[in-house]
Amino acid sequence: MGEEDTHLEGENVMHQDSLFRDEEKMEESANVAYLLTLGILLGLTLREVNKKTKFPYSPMVLTCGLLIGLLQSSLGYLGQSASILSHMHPHLIVFVFIPVLLFESAFNCDWYVFKYQMVNILLLAGPGVGWGAILLGIVFKLFLFYSDEDMNWYQAFTLGSVLSATDPVAVVALLKELGASAAFNHLIEGEALLNDGVAMVFFIFFNKLSKAAAGIGGGVTFGGVLLNFFRNSIVGPVLGVIVGFFGALWARRIVGDDVEVGWLTFVFTYLTFYWAEFCFFKTSGLLAVVSLGLFWSAFGKTRIRSESEHAVHTVWSFVQYACDTTVFLLVGMIVGTEVIEERYIYTSDYFRMILFYFFMIICRYLMVISFWPLLKKYGYPISQPELIVFVYGGLRGALGLTLSLMVGCDSDLPPRFRHLAVFFTAGMAALTNLVNGTTCKALVNYLNMIENPVIKKKVYKRYLTDMIVNQEDTIKELEGDEHYAMADWNQVKTLVGSQEYLQEVMQLENEIKQIQGGNMSRISYEGLTDSETFGEVRYRVLRILKGLYYSRFEHGQCDEDSVRLLVESSDVALDHTSSILNIWEQLFQSFTSFSSIKYFFKAKEWTFLGGYAQQYITKHLGFVYDVTTTFISCAQEVLTLQQHMPMNKAAVKLIMDEIRGEINKAEIYLGSLNDTFPEVIRAIQTKRASHTVLMHQRYHLEENQKNGLVDDKEFNSLKANIDARLVELENHSFDWQIPTFHSFAMEFPIFTGVPKEELDTIVKSTYEKRYQQDEIIYEKGMTCQNIYIIQKGSVNDEVGQHILKKGLGSLLSYANLIGDGKCMTTAKAASETVLHSLNLNVLRSLMQKSQVFEQKIYINSIEYLIKLFESQAGPLAQMEAKGLGQFLRSKTQFKKFDVHSNVEFMFGGYIIKGEIQSCISDDGEGIERYRDYCYVPPRENDFTVNKQLICLVFDDAIDIIKQGRLEQFNLENHEEIVQERFSRIDIQNQQQEF
Repeated sequence: MGEEDTHLEGENVMHQDSLFRDEEKMEESANVAYLLTLGILLGLTLREVNKKTKFPYSPMVLTCGLLIGLLQSSLGYLGQSASILSHMHPHLIVFVFIPVLLFESAFNCDWYVFKYQMVNILLLAGPGVGWGAILLGIVFKLFLFYSDEDMNWYQAFTLGSVLSATDPVAVVALLKELGASAAFNHLIEGEALLNDGVAMVFFIFFNKLSKAAAGIGGGVTFGGVLLNFFRNSIVGPVLGVIVGFFGALWARRIVGDDVEVGWLTFVFTYLTFYWAEFCFFKTSGLLAVVSLGLFWSAFGKTRIRSESEHAVHTVWSFVQYACDTTVFLLVGMIVGTEVIEERYIYTSDYFRMILFYFFMIICRYLMVISFWPLLKKYGYPISQPELIVFVYGGLRGALGLTLSLMVGCDSDLPPRFRHLAVFFTAGMAALTNLVNGTTCKALVNYLNMIENPVIKKKVYKRYLTDMIVNQEDTIKELEGDEHYAMADWNQVKTLVGSQEYLQEVMQLENEIKQIQGGNMSRISYEGLTDSETFGEVRYRVLRILKGLYYSRFEHGQCDEDSVRLLVESSDVALDHTSSILNIWEQLFQSFTSFSSIKYFFKAKEWTFLGGYAQQYITKHLGFVYDVTTTFISCAQEVLTLQQHMPMNKAAVKLIMDEIRGEINKAEIYLGSLNDTFPEVIRAIQTKRASHTVLMHQRYHLEENQKNGLVDDKEFNSLKANIDARLVELENHSFDWQIPTFHSFAMEFPIFTGVPKEELDTIVKSTYEKRYQQDEIIYEKGMTCQNIYIIQKGSVNDEVGQHILKKGLGSLLSYANLIGDGKCMTTAKAASETVLHSLNLNVLRSLMQKSQVFEQKIYINSIEYLIKLFESQAGPLAQMEAKGLGQFLRSKTQFKKFDVHSNVEFMFGGYIIKGEIQSCISDDGEGIERYRDYCYVPPRENDFTVNKQLICLVFDDAIDIIKQGRLEQFNLENHEEIVQERFSRIDIQNQQQEF
């Protein structure tokens, strides 16, 4: 019995041990979570302090962490939690927080600028870190006189590697705030991004040498050193690129699922680090993560669907902030705890630490100067002030502190050296963040590093004046609203800052006057003729182009590869704003020549390679067509802003002429593309049209769901269907065969709805005609007998003083169909062209039989009529072609009236044929008459038809100000309006004071 009881008791103990949870440990865990939550709350408070005082954020968090660590004995259970966190293994910080911080920084960099600075960044972050580590090691041994008992040479170089890792978050944020160039910011940030991983590589290397010299671990051979360095510096980045490639492929297949895309980036970040460090190659996980982030910056961003991109960036910004705050807080607590428990640091070490701070800055300067000839040769030029700020802004941060803690917990190293490593790293982090981070702004201002030319002051002044006028207009509108009848408008103007804006405008005007030597006449933009104005105009035009490219991508109107190339072409041009715009050449160099494409056309007939050849041709020519058409449409939209740019009009006109030249080159290329590969272009246009329709359906569905017109269940079902079709469309293959005219005409929009027997009549009357380049098809005034549809090539149609470029599928011309039998324009082949000739009388007969067909012909003819009779077109003449087409299709009605009928043009209209009159004019006198090809302004009174009328009646008023992005750039000269409207503010203030 005794043995059985003992056995049962033992089983109970084991059973209890497997289920038992210590309540005290649970409470400790809760307190640790509570402390971290309070840490984030503290970070939010310090973030507000940073907004108010501009004091750098990271130094404040680090200081708070140090204070918590130093005062932990007085903080009760929070102090105990701080003590638990302080004994966290530093590898855990590296594994959990550092990959997120590195990926976020790499993912959000400007890839073009980073790529252009790549050589300089690699020089500074590669051999620069190694050379810097050696210099710092020399300082420890030869200038601070540390003996071998304190640290040997290998250990000094190990500590030098730890102190070579920079973390200039505060400096980069400051430089962005002050307006430093993106190139300089990326040089600082890129060096810090890569030298974190490289510093860890050198740290491991010198640490192994140190242990080998002490007889700990295996020996170190030259071949082993090279293999280890290659594995860490090359294999890690290659692994990051490979993982990034597969992640980007996966991300492209995700439609409408922000959660999946966000988690995908997180999962691949940690998997890349884990696979690199522990699974396959035992390489540098940090460099692998950096490589992954850079790959996503270059190619992955555009693989994320536009509707998910904002959510992904928002989540990563949140996580980056939380990790950055937690790391600095944890490191501060760990260092504070080490100071309390310190037994190996002497008073002399404090003096040496202060001296080392100055040596460290000198060594960084020597490191940069060593590579100065190469730094000047590659990348963007670095000025002398930028060199000083670059050296001074090399702050030490989280990774260096973490590496020093890894040294501190390595029991194979001597205790004195381990504590010196933590001591010096913590001291340098504190000094560089608290001294350099807070005084860098004063240094930048003292060196006049950031130029602020007069042209930028004038543009900013113009924006401010526009803001003041808009503000006053809003106030005037609200003053007439009964819901604001009791508002104190003087106080409103004070609260919204009207007077402050006006004072800032006056201050800018005084600064401009001082810069220009008191010549007030030059303050006007019309007086600016200096060369920097042309560069500023090009700069703003290129920035607008970049915005338009991204806008089209976000609305699904161009592919990710296309927007990447287009944006890069603008980035290249932004580096050469002093030179004439040459955007198209940059784009053209990225296209494969037609001769190589033709080989793939031959290969598409082969048994085994045919499918791959067809896929390649479709994809490549789709890319070329997408880039070309997107560039043309965006550049044409830029032209509409010519009258609204706040700069010298002559300079703006010159740059717009450069844009027109680039558009002309692109249109010529597009014409040759249509001529050479009409079958592929047809497939591409079909795919783009399908994509546009699906995106429009999706937008319409989302709007209805927001307005409560669609239930969630119905919305999710319809949205899933549209998303599935979008994915299917990307993988859909199209038939390349050139269609017959019959099938082509059946799909031509103008013939939609025409009965088959009528279409057969048209087809029977058609025949094919070929024209060589520059050959005249028809001339203005000659008898018109045929109408043409372009089957191959392109045609220039001279309409008055305008030239309309018509391509595959276009009809020549709608104006001739409604004319008096004479050609109204002159058409000339822009390249070798194939046309289908249709009998004019057959089409006119169809117009009499089909009202729908007749309406389409007349509406499409308006584009020609307003250019032929431009003086009679009113505001229609000012509308761009796309906006005009949308207005005619959606906001007009095609009408026919007999003689003596009454017609109402409440919102205006356009007379195609006929005559109307009104007995009452605007001033109550005279008679208004409008006849053929004439715009009719809005009138409340009716008109009488004098001659049979064919017209368009508008359902809404034309408002050309609503076009495009004009409101963003409507920056006309408002100084006189501002002074007139706000002069009474001073009078009112004086009356109130009196």
